[in-house]
Amino acid sequence: MAKEEKKVTLTIDGVQVSVPPGTMIVEAAAQAGIKIPTLCNNKRLIPFGACRMCVVQQKGRRGFMMACFNPVRNGMDILTHTPEIIKARKIQLQLILISHPLDCPVCDAGGWCDLQNLVYEYGVAENPFKGEKANLPVDHVSPFIERHPNRCILCGMCVRICDEVVGASELSFVNRGMKTRITTDLDRPLNCEFCGQCVSVCPVGALNDRIFLHKARVWDLKETSTVCAYCGVGCTLLLGAKNDRVLRVRADEDRGLNQGNLCVKGRFGWEYIHSPKRLTSPLIRKNGELIKATWEEALVFAARRLKEIQGERGGSALAGLASPRLTNEELYLFQKFCRGVLGTNHIDHAGGYSYTAHLALKNSLGHAASTNSINEVRQADVILVLRSDLSETHPVVKSEVVLAAKRRKAKVIVVNSRDIYLKKFSTLTLRVKPGSEAALVNGMAAVILKEGLAQEEFLQSRTQGLEALKNSLESIPPGKIEALTGVAADSLAEAARQYAKAKTGVILISTGQNSGQEDPAIAQAAVNLALLTGKIGRESCGIFVLGEKNNSQGALDMGVTPRLLPGYADLHDASERSRFERAWGLTIPDQPGKGALEILQGIEEGKVRGLYVAGENPAVTYPDSERTQKALSSLDFLVVQDCFLSETALLAHVVFPAVTFAEKEGTFTNSDRRVQRVRPALPPLEEALPDLAIFQDLALAMGTSLGPTSVREVNDEVRSLVKLYGGISLARLDSPDLPAGIQWPCLTAEHPGTPILYEKEFPVGKARLIFSEYHEEGGKEADSSFALAVGPTLFHSGSLSLLSPGLSRLQGDGFVLVHPSDAKNLVLKEGETVTLESPRGRIRVKVSISPKTSPGVLFVPGHFAENGGNRLTGWDLKTTRVQLEKR
Repeated sequence: MAKEEKKVTLTIDGVQVSVPPGTMIVEAAAQAGIKIPTLCNNKRLIPFGACRMCVVQQKGRRGFMMACFNPVRNGMDILTHTPEIIKARKIQLQLILISHPLDCPVCDAGGWCDLQNLVYEYGVAENPFKGEKANLPVDHVSPFIERHPNRCILCGMCVRICDEVVGASELSFVNRGMKTRITTDLDRPLNCEFCGQCVSVCPVGALNDRIFLHKARVWDLKETSTVCAYCGVGCTLLLGAKNDRVLRVRADEDRGLNQGNLCVKGRFGWEYIHSPKRLTSPLIRKNGELIKATWEEALVFAARRLKEIQGERGGSALAGLASPRLTNEELYLFQKFCRGVLGTNHIDHAGGYSYTAHLALKNSLGHAASTNSINEVRQADVILVLRSDLSETHPVVKSEVVLAAKRRKAKVIVVNSRDIYLKKFSTLTLRVKPGSEAALVNGMAAVILKEGLAQEEFLQSRTQGLEALKNSLESIPPGKIEALTGVAADSLAEAARQYAKAKTGVILISTGQNSGQEDPAIAQAAVNLALLTGKIGRESCGIFVLGEKNNSQGALDMGVTPRLLPGYADLHDASERSRFERAWGLTIPDQPGKGALEILQGIEEGKVRGLYVAGENPAVTYPDSERTQKALSSLDFLVVQDCFLSETALLAHVVFPAVTFAEKEGTFTNSDRRVQRVRPALPPLEEALPDLAIFQDLALAMGTSLGPTSVREVNDEVRSLVKLYGGISLARLDSPDLPAGIQWPCLTAEHPGTPILYEKEFPVGKARLIFSEYHEEGGKEADSSFALAVGPTLFHSGSLSLLSPGLSRLQGDGFVLVHPSDAKNLVLKEGETVTLESPRGRIRVKVSISPKTSPGVLFVPGHFAENGGNRLTGWDLKTTRVQLEKR
């Protein structure tokens, strides 16, 4: 049993309070229900003491002390509202108001401005201090953020959050004394991540959300707590709506794992909700054109054609592809519909590429998921960032790394083929050849064993396969790892020592549709590394596999795969199939299922003739776009269910209009197994329906009931069949006592959830050490060709973000990143248009010269329909080589 933490006891305004050591007086007062005013304090930031509003007195001590950065001590007797203190605070407000404009009626901060509220609270009606009002130019140019420097009170919170949490350091103090102000270097417009963190901490109207500007007053907004629909971090959002329109998105510091932090997509990328391109009614293809239809017409037509194919060719001629952006309840019902109504196990999500790393973890450890909680990253002593460009894919996790590096001086080891943003915080950067990350981690494991850095007691008591792993690692010829990876042996050894010698350490791996065929090898190598050093089953240790989409983990948990039923039940186990069949009252086919790639190949071979696509856009987001589109076009029948008339929907015979995340309810499961509540802020748009309702209606049109009709009823069925979710009811998730959801496994209604896996045991008995096979791709590199890297960017992670006007203004077209040395050799200029050609296609893109990529490697975003990287890559995701031509 853990020892009880000692508490510090003090008295504040006659109220006795006990708090942990290190707690600041202002925090202790809040716990006692006593508010001490501040204008420069935020729980996400290191105390600063700029505003002087938090002054208090201690009995027996002369003068004032600041409550924001004075820690509590035993026996303190603090006074917070004496006449002297009130007078001092009033004077401080008057000093601030000397230069502050009194434009409250037109200021967007009106109603929530901390300065305005304090001026009212302390009755500052007159000001004896005189001076000139600030008269600086307003920044109306920067995307998403309006900077109004005349309203700035120099609290410094924007500067500090940009530096301490985001790590961008875009804003800073300039000049001194009365001329001090906050700006960018050379007073240019903002050129940063545009995350809006600065807006979130500004206590006045100096920094404003440009989308929300002059739309409404904050008291007019109805706020709904839900979960972001972009990446796998699972940030909690507050959607502020008025008259059935979302006008602002923000985050609450007391809700969710993000603790008030958001990235650009989460805070500003929601405008697609109200896009004029939204689908508002069903469509049916007649005479080669998609025309508007009623729901009855569309459902009857789709049901008839699916049943015809099923009757003529059997259920194996049908298949389904779903998006991991759907809720758990929707994904569960989708696979139930495919298996029980269509009679097929040919189902998959995210192209089948994005979860192979998860399955590698399951094979070795027992669960196909990250081992620990994301917020533990900030407390780790060493962080191995393995093939992850977190600033682009998971910015809020990147902030966890920044916090660890800046506040705790954690060692950050970056392993990547590109020169990523986190390099500026790393103690060691290992730039590897593309696809060789698993080989490098194998090399680290070999060093750890050779130098006696492994945790022998842990290995003997909790793992199996050590000798076989040793033999495999010892068989690697000297110099082989260096040749494979391009990393010097001494640098690799230093990385191994830093990781092994640290008390705590985490490994971060990003996955996605473009992450490559080496995902299982990377994950397995990471598992071996963590097990060898005993960094599993402990706080601020373990492995994080970060999903690309908001519900990547949930899609896997709910069985939207060809070989797994919900809860990772084996489809080929007759007893498991029987368990689900009894609960569903439906028959599950026993034939092996096809994954996404096999489905597409089956279409080409004429074996799959009907396809149901829910929320996915394979015509753009899958590799080899031209081949994928050709396959989809050859189908006898294609049903697409989406919010927009996507490139895939344009090929469909029937299109069902679905709602966005802001119009539906259910749950998402994030990358640290956290199940969180999704709530509707808006009613469905015109005739659009939630995906759940569409699945149910289509099943009924085909003559079968899917059983439960409401989200709560579906959730109850999930809990009855998936033990991992057994205690995670919507009622529990709605409780204010669980503002950050529940992490599975959660077996009963009384179970608190499991933040850390494997603390006591592994579901597989002893964890399995399995040598990670690295298969070097054959063939020699052509002298004139480049290796192609394809993936998401900060502003786009799929086709959905392209429908957000603001994000598209920031990045509206494809481009190619070229290393400066390659640009020099080819005499390329910034912004010049070039042609990239592979055996699968060719695109024309503008050149962006950047050291972020490596010599000989080009990076192209994958998601643009006309000139995205997916037009060049293959279904097997082997490294693609391209020719670059100037024209």
